[in-house]
Amino acid sequence: QQRKAEEQQRLQAEKKRKAEAEKKQQAEKQRRLAEEKRKKAEREKRLAAEKKKKAAEEAKRKKAEEARRLAEEKKRKAAAEAKRKAEAEKKRKAEEEAKRLAAEKKRKAEEARRLAEEKKRQAAEAARRAREAELQAAAEAEYAAREIDRYTTLIRQKIDRNWLRPAGISDGLKCRLRVRLASGGTVIAVSVLQSSGNGAFDRAATAAVYKAEPLPVPDGNLFESFRDINFEFNPSG
Repeated sequence: QQRKAEEQQRLQAEKKRKAEAEKKQQAEKQRRLAEEKRKKAEREKRLAAEKKKKAAEEAKRKKAEEARRLAEEKKRKAAAEAKRKAEAEKKRKAEEEAKRLAAEKKRKAEEARRLAEEKKRQAAEAARRAREAELQAAAEAEYAAREIDRYTTLIRQKIDRNWLRPAGISDGLKCRLRVRLASGGTVIAVSVLQSSGNGAFDRAATAAVYKAEPLPVPDGNLFESFRDINFEFNPSG
């Protein structure tokens, strides 16, 4: 009975959900129809405005055309006066054009001078920035090299402190190790790249790396130089 009641509740909930979804779908449909109606009304309004604008422009063009025709008619009637005025206007325009060309020539010369000065200033600024960048890069490289050397020495020292000499191992043995690190100096893996020829020595060297965890490593970008390192393990060196 309880399961039956629960099933009825589930069916009722499902029915309610479907009804709400259908209601939401109908509302969305009504919204879309209203939006389409609004857009259609806007298009019709825009088309009507464009039609009105074109009609006004056409009327304006015809009016201007008529005015031009009347002006030409008036000009023909006063040919002598028009010729005199035309000559005077031609002379005036020639003088204005000469002045304009002179001013334009002067403006272009000034603009060329300004551009040359700006180009010179930009070149000097670029050279200054290049020098600063070069000095900054050199300083950063020098600092990074010092830090890498310092942390490499710290790593070697810590591994040496955690190395336990196996019984019966003579001095002079050494091997090359590859160490993969995570941030914070966590040792991910240690492998022997070049064996000492003595398995016990190689295993003791590998164990010393794990015992020295976490290894001292820098933060930030410098850590990338220590993510995968290999070095010669030489406790007697």
